Amino acid sequence: MIATPDKTLDVPVAIIDIGNTTVSLASWYDGNVAAAVSASASSATEFDKAFSALLTTFPNESPSAVVVSSVNPGVLDKVRDRVESKLDRQALVIGEQIPLPMDVGVRDARAIGVDRVCAAAAAFDRLHSDCIVIDFGSAVTIDLVDEEGTLIGGAILPGLRMQFAALHEHSALLPEVSPAMTELAYGRDTTEAIQSGVCRGLAGAVRALVEAYAASLNKWPQVIATGGDLDFMAPNCDFLDSLVADLTLRGIGLAHTKYLASKGA
Repeated sequence: MIATPDKTLDVPVAIIDIGNTTVSLASWYDGNVAAAVSASASSATEFDKAFSALLTTFPNESPSAVVVSSVNPGVLDKVRDRVESKLDRQALVIGEQIPLPMDVGVRDARAIGVDRVCAAAAAFDRLHSDCIVIDFGSAVTIDLVDEEGTLIGGAILPGLRMQFAALHEHSALLPEVSPAMTELAYGRDTTEAIQSGVCRGLAGAVRALVEAYAASLNKWPQVIATGGDLDFMAPNCDFLDSLVADLTLRGIGLAHTKYLASKGA
C-alpha cells in the first residue's frame, strides 16, 4: 500500500522540476532551496543517481513529500514510478494533486507550462509587485505578472540551442556551432555570423518584448531571470534586475507550502 505523505514541514520536502532537457532536484525547507542536483531528462540512470544523492540529505532518507513540476509527460511517468518504488509513496504533481501556486489569467490555464507558473509565483513572492519573468531554457519564456499577483500572459521563443540546431538541421551548408558572443556584432565567417545572429538576436528579441510589456503597463516593472542559459545570457541583457538560478524550484516549494496552508497543516 502506498503511504500518504506527512502534511508537515518538520522534514524537508523533495522538489523536482522536469524540463525538456534537464531534471532539477533539491530539498525545500522553511522557504529555502538546498542540496540541488540535476540530471539529463533523457537518462533514467542519471536521474536515479541524482535522486539517490538527494535522498541522502533527508533524515532517514525520507522526505515529508515529493513535489513535482513537469513539462515532459514521458519523463514524469518514469519519475512517478521511481518515487513510488524508492519511497513507497506517490509524488505530488503540481496541476494535479497540488494546485497551481498563483492565479493565471490566460485563456486556458490548463495549457500553460507549470514551470512558467512556478517561476512567476516565486518571482512575485520575492518582489511583491508586478514583474516580468524570463526563463532562458530550451525555450525562452517571457511572462508578465500584474500587481495583483496574476500571471496574465507571456511569449515563447526558441532558446539558444534550439535555434542553432534548427539552422544546421534545416539547411544544406550551415554548420553546427556552439553558443558564443562574438567580439563584433557582425560575423567575419559563417560560424561567427550564426553565433552573432542567434546570441545577439535572442538578447534583442527579449529586450523588445520586455519593452513592449512595459509600454502596455505604462511603467517599467522589475525584470527577474532564471534558466539553464542564464549565466551566458545575463551579461548581454543589461535590462535584467534580478538573477535567480533556482527560481522554478522555489516556485515548486512555494506551491507545496501554499497547499499545506490551504489544508491547515
